[in-house]
Amino acid sequence: MPQLKPNLYSFGWVIREMFQRIIHLIHKSTAAITHGDFSQHIPLIGNGDERDDVAIAINTMLDGASQQMDNVRQTSNAIAHDLRAPIARARSQLEDAALYAHTEAELRTAINHAVEQLDHVTSICDALLRIAQIEAGGRRSAFTRFDLVPALQDILELYAAVAEDRGITIETTLPATLPFYGDRAMFQQAIANVLDNAIKFSPSGGTITCSARFMPPQPHSENDGTIELTIADHGIGMTAEDMANATKRFFRAEQTRHISGSGLGLSVVQAIVHLHGGQLHLANNNPGLSVRIDTPLPPTKISKITDIHR
Repeated sequence: MPQLKPNLYSFGWVIREMFQRIIHLIHKSTAAITHGDFSQHIPLIGNGDERDDVAIAINTMLDGASQQMDNVRQTSNAIAHDLRAPIARARSQLEDAALYAHTEAELRTAINHAVEQLDHVTSICDALLRIAQIEAGGRRSAFTRFDLVPALQDILELYAAVAEDRGITIETTLPATLPFYGDRAMFQQAIANVLDNAIKFSPSGGTITCSARFMPPQPHSENDGTIELTIADHGIGMTAEDMANATKRFFRAEQTRHISGSGLGLSVVQAIVHLHGGQLHLANNNPGLSVRIDTPLPPTKISKITDIHR
């Protein structure tokens, strides 16, 4: 009985039709996206074959782009809201001074208040620029190996005086030395932001604890261990929902809105920690908040090569 030879022409036609269908669906989706419709997705065939793999990959990309656009819109709205208020107050204070100030002292008071509002605007802009620079990854040029303990002690000593003025005690548990690889000044900024929040939201007579330790690498780990840094307070704390949103730009928990701030402190911390390859963890301290930063140490060979080629 003669064997049937495969019809290569028919097979090629099927492949071409499948390819053209995929291209048509991609074109349809991208055309909708160019008009701002990120809800458009490529439908799945349901066979689990290569066509579905392509569709899933593109749909995942579209979901990511849609989420980023939502974040941009939310951030833009938050920026407009947070900048408008202090600018409006500064304008009102200067206008009142121009109309009603009768003495030099009254005029100076109004000007000083307006300057405070404008300084707040400047601090918001500075924080946003800092986050953008960090997230762009352009700050790795200052990465080097150093002992983290003296860097932590410098920041803790600085904030101990601030805490003491508010009747708050900072207790520390640090080893004699901690190897670290990163940007010293930038990482100190992250710790300073966490300490600033802990002091700001702690009651008088409260205690803040700061501890750090080296965690040996796990089997088959790609790093030389992890530095675990924890700062915990007994202040007003956060709800589970607040902790899930705390690192979003301009987020302010409802119970903290009466306290001055921009809602960017933890956003900066998150950006710095991610740049160092680490993870930021927020947890309930019952009462208060516990902030843990886990930062991996790259293999010594890699960090040495980076130092040489910087």
